[in-house]
Amino acid sequence: MTSNKGEGIKDRVLEIERLITEFKEKFEAGTSDADNFITMNEIERLWGELRGNTNNIYSDMLQELIGSVDESELIRKKKGNTETTG
Repeated sequence: MTSNKGEGIKDRVLEIERLITEFKEKFEAGTSDADNFITMNEIERLWGELRGNTNNIYSDMLQELIGSVDESELIRKKKGNTETTG
């Protein structure tokens, strides 16, 4: 199971790198020619897409990590504490 998690994280890192490279290429293409310079609106749109896409990846990773936590010991301890204090 640990190797699956490791592979999933590696895949996500590669996806984040791809998204950053894509952003950089679009940004450089849009700012390399003074006659066809991209607008601030376009830069903000590209930045928003990059942030949204990477936030989705981070969110998915966190949800999977939280979902993989074994809470049984914590629940047992909590249950024991409430029974003795109540």
